[in-house]
Amino acid sequence: MDTFKVHVTFTGDGGSMVEEHTTHSINDALTRLTRGPAAMLGIIHEIKVVDVLDCTNFHYKDGQVLFP
Repeated sequence: MDTFKVHVTFTGDGGSMVEEHTTHSINDALTRLTRGPAAMLGIIHEIKVVDVLDCTNFHYKDGQVLFP
């Protein structure tokens, strides 16, 4: 089972956080982060999903999916 780190940066001086997810939980996490209350309020600036080899698997910034 693959694991992923989700790096989330908030707008302003909101800071950042890192979550760890598996292949089973990553889709729900991305849905929550890109379409949930925080996204609707515009407080999420950037989301990066990185796998165990440090390859970027998903990149979201200011309401836009940049990768893939």
